[in-house]
Amino acid sequence: MRLLLVFISLIFGTTAFAQTKVDSLLRVSEKATNTQKTTIYLELAKATFKDSAKANLYNRKAFELAVANKQLPEQAKSVYYTGRIYSTARDFTDAISYYEKALPLFRQLNDTLAMADCYRYIGIANFNMSKSKEAIASYLEGLKLAKNNLDYTAELLGNIGLVHNEMDNMNEAISYFRQALSINQSINDTESMAVNYDYLGATYSRMKMPDSSLVNYHKALFYFKKIRKADRYAVSLSNMAWILPNYPDSLDKAISYFNQAWGKFQELGWVHYEPNIQFGIANILNKQGKLEESVSAYKKSIQLANQFKREFFLKKQLYQGLSEVYQKKGDYKHALENQILCSKYNDSITEKQKFDQVTTLEKQYETEKKQNEIIRLQARHELMDVQLQKNKQLKILGFVTASLLLLFVFFVLIRYFDKIKLNQLLEHKNKKIEQSENELRILNAAKNKFFSIIAHDLKNPFHTVMGYSWLLSKDYERFTEEERRKFASDIHNSTNNIFRLLQNLLEWSRSQTGRLIFSPREIEFNRIVENSVSVLRSLADQKNIRIEFNYNEDLILFADPLMIETVLRNLINNAIKFTPENGLIEITANQINDQISICVKDSGIGISEEDAKKLFRIDSTVKRKGTNNEDGSGLGLILCKEFVDKNNGTIWVNSTPDEGSSFFFTVPAKVVV
Repeated sequence: MRLLLVFISLIFGTTAFAQTKVDSLLRVSEKATNTQKTTIYLELAKATFKDSAKANLYNRKAFELAVANKQLPEQAKSVYYTGRIYSTARDFTDAISYYEKALPLFRQLNDTLAMADCYRYIGIANFNMSKSKEAIASYLEGLKLAKNNLDYTAELLGNIGLVHNEMDNMNEAISYFRQALSINQSINDTESMAVNYDYLGATYSRMKMPDSSLVNYHKALFYFKKIRKADRYAVSLSNMAWILPNYPDSLDKAISYFNQAWGKFQELGWVHYEPNIQFGIANILNKQGKLEESVSAYKKSIQLANQFKREFFLKKQLYQGLSEVYQKKGDYKHALENQILCSKYNDSITEKQKFDQVTTLEKQYETEKKQNEIIRLQARHELMDVQLQKNKQLKILGFVTASLLLLFVFFVLIRYFDKIKLNQLLEHKNKKIEQSENELRILNAAKNKFFSIIAHDLKNPFHTVMGYSWLLSKDYERFTEEERRKFASDIHNSTNNIFRLLQNLLEWSRSQTGRLIFSPREIEFNRIVENSVSVLRSLADQKNIRIEFNYNEDLILFADPLMIETVLRNLINNAIKFTPENGLIEITANQINDQISICVKDSGIGISEEDAKKLFRIDSTVKRKGTNNEDGSGLGLILCKEFVDKNNGTIWVNSTPDEGSSFFFTVPAKVVV
């Protein structure tokens, strides 16, 4: 594992203490002067870093006061704090932007340590964005400025070691860790010594040098225990446990260390690390040949990993380990199933990496956009300042000479009306901007929905088809007739899902790109129902679901037949999907004045009121499995709403969990001349 648990985050704030400090500072600020308030607001921002909204509020107040009172040190610190707030919120691109803005301000103050700190945090931000070369360059700049401060120097050397470790430059990493350790020893910084011993242990572990790794972990463990650093001590216990399996006679000892580490994690309240502990124990039991116990430990770790929503990488390793144990047991069927799950998580990791790259690029674009907006606002403020100065001069001139009084009043009135016109123009522009933002938000949601469907909903059925078809092609004779029929049924269901999803995607894309032609005409409702039900009758029969009809067969709609048939088909398909076997679906229609109200009612599992509000929205994430574990993308209902809207109708749902759902929509009735 990459550095094992060494890089697990150890920053757990004491919320009660922070809140007490905030309350105290707020009471002090009530009687403070403006200059004192600047410092108080900066302290409030620092105390609330983890709550970015509050921190930004206090920091903005501090900056405004610092600018008004010409407090350059406080201005610099406020800009620096903005970077810290973005870093805490893991918005590293914006964080770097503000650290770089703080640098020239600290340079004016000749505050080299503050500049070194900026470079340190720029390096950390780049490291978190996997920009290793940029991170090292920033750390080196910090080293130049912090050469007379041993604490900063040691920390920056250790940070450079971490980057080299991530780049697999192990020898360089060890060199930097040892340089940092030497400085720690010279200034008797016990805690930093322990941390660097821990880093060395992890690095030697990655180099597959367990002896050197154990020596350094023992030292780290000794110092963490000495200074009573419970959190780091617990992590070091876990790290030791991961190394000991390299020695066949130390497997029981490794399990003991894992159990000790778990006890410490429980004392700290870090119960979300139990999946890692169970994973380590499962690996050791596997090595000991205790296969049944190993399977139980792997399964428990998987259950906990899902419960705590742990990363894909851990789940991939768990399924890989479980597959290996089943292979040893000779249970090749379960071995294959777990290997397929391992491959799926590996694909998910790759997709996530691609998504993160796209997100980073989008973030950079947004940052540039914000910077341009700031420049535009600054220019506008300067223009307003000039205008105010001009008005002031005109007022003075008007008071100096009575002969120009009438001219001055006339001029002020002209400016006043110009200002009204300008405000009206600005209001109009703002409305246009708001409208554009809403359109962009909808388009972005549509894009996200499309990629979600392509990446997940369209891929999963293919996995089923590929998996079962591979099994049939390789080991056809090994399976029973019943198993082969089940495989064929699953392949059939998956291809049906793929076909329906592609059909909805094509119709939705035509709608979004304006290539869908709206052709309303008078149509028989009965024919539309028959066409829709005939396509889905086999699906209903598979679950023994009864479909009943209750409407006047003479009903005539005035609508686009293809669109209404698509709406009915999607609603009936959903009703079949979420209705258990032996259920009932009822299709009814009634004419009310010039509208026809159509209802598809089922006796299925229903939906909560909260989820029902999100069903027809493109930005919603309501996706559920059917009663027979059928997949769904949520696109069908979105398509239904678009088509009903195009036909001048409305669509809604009434549903109660476990009692079924009723989907209603209206369309115009036959035009009577």
